[in-house]
Amino acid sequence: MGAIARMIDSASVTLVGLALTAVVSILAIIATSRQTARTLRQAAARDILRVSLEVKQRQLNELYGPLRSLLDQNRRLASMLREGKADPDKWRLLDHITEVVGNPQDKAIVDEIMNIDRKVEDLILNKAGLVRGPRPPESFGLFLGHYKLLKLKWEGKENLGVKEYQYYPRSLNEDVDKDYEAIKSEIDKTILKYESVLAEELK
Repeated sequence: MGAIARMIDSASVTLVGLALTAVVSILAIIATSRQTARTLRQAAARDILRVSLEVKQRQLNELYGPLRSLLDQNRRLASMLREGKADPDKWRLLDHITEVVGNPQDKAIVDEIMNIDRKVEDLILNKAGLVRGPRPPESFGLFLGHYKLLKLKWEGKENLGVKEYQYYPRSLNEDVDKDYEAIKSEIDKTILKYESVLAEELK
């Protein structure tokens, strides 16, 4: 009987040991799974933030930054062109092509404006996929229409009337400035989130 009791006790100890080992293994698997899931979530968040940051930087570097610089140049040249004109605030180039062509100083300014407008058109047409929001602002399309008419009149095409919406859309400068500042702010916030995710991974 004593021998049998010892065998039972030994078997019980073995079973308890196996059970404890199994429990420890299961807990380890659960802990590992949770850590793996956490790591995957952090990696996914990091990748999303990285891609978002890259897109926003492309928006600034390839579209809004160059546009803002070109439009600032255009604004200064337009101010120079209106200097000395009667009622300069209402003076519009499309209404005064003939007299501008006959003034060498004004013509030189407009030649440079046309060069800038060509670059603006190229950016709007070829980088439209980088606009902020679901679609380009209305001012982009208005500018393209304005530049097309301006180019025709500058090339000497006659009898071309000008409708109100065909004048230079001053809202274009406002739209570009607004979106530039918004994207710059979004980049700063994204960088902070990115740094926060990296800090969590290092814990």
